[in-house]
Amino acid sequence: MFLLKLAFKNLTRHRKRTLITASIIAAAVVIFLAFDSILLGLNEASYKNIINYSTSEMQVVKNEYWENKDNLPLNNLIEEDQEFMNKLSSNSIIEGYSRKLIFQARLNNGIDELPIKAVGVRGDEINRTLDLKSKIIEGEFFLNGEKHAVLGKELADLMNLEYGDYLTLLVRTKEDTFNTIELEIGGLLKTPNPEVNKNNLYLPLNIAQNSLNLNNEFSHLLIKTKNNIEIDRIAAKLENDLKNINQNLKVVPWNDLTAVSVMTAKQGANRMILGIILLLAAIGIINTVILAALERMEEIGMMKAMGMKRSEIIISFVLESTGLAIIGGILGCVFGAAVIFFMHNYGIDFAALYDININEFGIPIVDKIYGAWKITSFFFVFIFSVIVSMISSIFPAYWAANKNPVDAIHHR
Repeated sequence: MFLLKLAFKNLTRHRKRTLITASIIAAAVVIFLAFDSILLGLNEASYKNIINYSTSEMQVVKNEYWENKDNLPLNNLIEEDQEFMNKLSSNSIIEGYSRKLIFQARLNNGIDELPIKAVGVRGDEINRTLDLKSKIIEGEFFLNGEKHAVLGKELADLMNLEYGDYLTLLVRTKEDTFNTIELEIGGLLKTPNPEVNKNNLYLPLNIAQNSLNLNNEFSHLLIKTKNNIEIDRIAAKLENDLKNINQNLKVVPWNDLTAVSVMTAKQGANRMILGIILLLAAIGIINTVILAALERMEEIGMMKAMGMKRSEIIISFVLESTGLAIIGGILGCVFGAAVIFFMHNYGIDFAALYDININEFGIPIVDKIYGAWKITSFFFVFIFSVIVSMISSIFPAYWAANKNPVDAIHHR
């Protein structure tokens, strides 16, 4: 109790220094919480954009197709099977499913040509798994059989196309022969996913199948579930059920996608960098303890001469540093919460503020970045700052406590 009172007295003795050191710790805490919130917000928004506008929660594909998926092959596709569809319809955990056929194409506006990703879907079922229809800004999504296309406004502007214009797709069929598809632009969309806006063109599935010489085949079956929290368990169970129908089917949950894995790795690396920022706060603690020890050297010598143990002197300095960390940690958490509140509600537009397009870093987000709350981050950073402060104070405290009492008393 005496050591605790002594540490508190020393904290209040030099209030300005205490406030400065606590402010250094608080600044490190605020920086960590702000960046952690941005990273969490980036991840949440990226996951949401991938699920809602690209992959849905799960995809069913053929094993052989998945191994070569980046080349968008037209072999190893899923064949229309009524038993297969009935199995999905009767599954209580599945909210909806939709067929999708992805293939390579070259978009021609009569003058210029651009390689794109063409996506054949059924207009009557796409809304069961993807939120594309609500992002139509001009026109509407096509019905089955209509020779209409829907593409991103950004892609249309790039090719000088407008709603109502006609375009031509040059494609390779399953037999590797060339074919063309003439379509009218029936809708333009703008989603929060830049990949969809820049590269995707949607057309009726049956028109795509006929043009590619496919017999009711599709590359992906998108699935939306009623409970996406246990998505890995649901995917594994569904894959096991479907093996009774077709041994070659693979169920891929959204969190197994390469884009998600890369972003998770980026977040882990950034957490390490942010940890280094907190470690820099240790410099402030070491500086404070050394200055305090030099100022109180005579006092330390007197206490040692009166019988105070070296360990007790070390503990008093450690308690003082812990107090600094607690003050700084509390201030940092309070100001950090205010910063996160602002980012969560208003977001940060990096493109407008700093002329940075985060799409160029492979992050599927358009417009503002919003922060996200994670209460465990507050506990982590507070405890971590206290531990760092305690450890940082041990060496200078040991140096001060190890002085000879006579030399310490006559210290100048």
